[in-house]
Amino acid sequence: MVTSPFTSMARARPMTDHARARMAGRGSILQDDASERFGVLVGWTSQDLGSRMMLSVQTHERDTWAHKDAPAVTRIMMTKSQAAVLANYLIRASGSTPPPRKRGWLASLFG
Repeated sequence: MVTSPFTSMARARPMTDHARARMAGRGSILQDDASERFGVLVGWTSQDLGSRMMLSVQTHERDTWAHKDAPAVTRIMMTKSQAAVLANYLIRASGSTPPPRKRGWLASLFG
């Protein structure tokens, strides 16, 4: 089972101390660290930059959603290899099945 730090798009109630303690007992990644931010993914785009790519991720935190502010945009530069590893991880973490691999030309001749 994969846990996610993102809240739902619905207006969530603040997490109580009891709920926070219960989550901590499960080894959750939710922490009270001021350097970490939690939000919900609302959009993304990507740009092909040759051997690299830029992923732009749009997120809303509870305050920006409640005040109807524009979503926060984070731009992440990565190699195409990193993008493939991330995509494969997300497919498996979501419980989806990766797309079938194309058969090679040799397999298509003998299969």
